[in-house]
Amino acid sequence: MELEKRLGLYQVFLKIYEHNRGLLDEILQLENLPFPYLSSRVPTYIQGVVQEQEVYLITNLVSGNTQTLFQPQKIWIIGRDRCLALRLRDRWISRQHAAIQYVEAEGFYLIDLNSTNGTFINGEPVFHPQLLKDGDRIRLGSLTISFFLAQTAQKLEPISSEIVAQMKLPLNHCEVPKPENPPAKIEGENKAECNVDKDTSVHQRQKPFLGEETSPSTVLNLSSTQQAEILDRFLTSRQTSA
Repeated sequence: MELEKRLGLYQVFLKIYEHNRGLLDEILQLENLPFPYLSSRVPTYIQGVVQEQEVYLITNLVSGNTQTLFQPQKIWIIGRDRCLALRLRDRWISRQHAAIQYVEAEGFYLIDLNSTNGTFINGEPVFHPQLLKDGDRIRLGSLTISFFLAQTAQKLEPISSEIVAQMKLPLNHCEVPKPENPPAKIEGENKAECNVDKDTSVHQRQKPFLGEETSPSTVLNLSSTQQAEILDRFLTSRQTSA
């Protein structure tokens, strides 16, 4: 098994050497590149989508941003030319290197446009229009692109109301703004009314009961006295239940 792997790898390098010696040198130099550089590379892809009467491509080839590309003739050209929507800045790629064309009731075809360094699908050179399959690996110059195909669609059943209720996003906890100046002391009957308001409003906002949803920001805004009070209530409830 190991011998077969080595033989297969040798054949691949031999094909690359025959078609593009400079490309083989660049591949061998990848061993000297730092690991962070390799790990930061985002995998490139092209997805052909057929949805009712619409046909389009979804890809992240241009500047690494995922885009949806509609073309009236259903032909997408790939190359270094500035006028192309799928412009790739790779010196091994020709100005008009290859094209993807959709044929009704057949699928997406990859066509080489007499490029200098050739177009490959799964390691095999493309000499004539070749039908692309889901999962094919396209190579243009030194760039490898994954191709995905989406020709079918299905409508799913509605989600039950119980599951939808569980998926509701939690409400943002509003923080009570701290007054710049402490409120003046109220004497007499007004002071009693103030205490009632305090018990029914401020404590409900700033002192969450055990079992209620609280966010880390809410807990951090509590004073040390309030945090100690919550802890005491928790320990008392545990002792009572025990």
